[in-house]
Amino acid sequence: MGIIKALRCRECNKEYSPRFLYVCEDCFGPLDVLYKFSNNITKQTFENRSDLTYWRYFEMLPIEHKENIVSLNGSITPLQKADNLGNKIGGLKNLYIKNDSVNPTFSFKDRPAGVAISKAKEMNLPAVGCASTGNLASATAAHASKAQLPCYIFAPFDLEHVKIAQALSYGAKFIAVDGTYDDANRLASVIGDSNGYGIVNINMRPYYVEGSKTLAFEVL
Repeated sequence: MGIIKALRCRECNKEYSPRFLYVCEDCFGPLDVLYKFSNNITKQTFENRSDLTYWRYFEMLPIEHKENIVSLNGSITPLQKADNLGNKIGGLKNLYIKNDSVNPTFSFKDRPAGVAISKAKEMNLPAVGCASTGNLASATAAHASKAQLPCYIFAPFDLEHVKIAQALSYGAKFIAVDGTYDDANRLASVIGDSNGYGIVNINMRPYYVEGSKTLAFEVL
């Protein structure tokens, strides 16, 4: 399909062909996905679809082929009117909150993790993982399990077990790091780059961040 046009550096605007790359080779700036948008796609196109997951916005996401989608079939999340909060912060009569706690692993992290794992599958990466102390670990592990990919969670060794229990229940392996979250993040980066693993919030970040915007699509 060729949905992705290029990866562009946010700092120097250098463009790269779509591939497993997350920082500019010239200035080390972060890379963003550029799309080839079709003029035939409108808001009505999405609204007419029976798919009630965020994958109804497929043409706005960085996956080239639908067979690579890894979905836990979570429905579009509801907007809930927050009258009491609206009154408390200044008499707002039409304040709504997007409730992503109804997602499959109970947080908005299912959105970016789902897109990143789908891209890892499309790239035929051998394994995936993340540096996380909670919600992202669960979302990554759940999608990795669905994709049948090995999953590694990097976190400080003294992290409360309850924060990774859900991830472990999906079969993820816990890499306990003797240090802080930043240390876990650095180790995840080294292991990912050395082995070609897709670390969703590090070397898969150009694709990972694309999943978060689906929340706005649902509101608009």
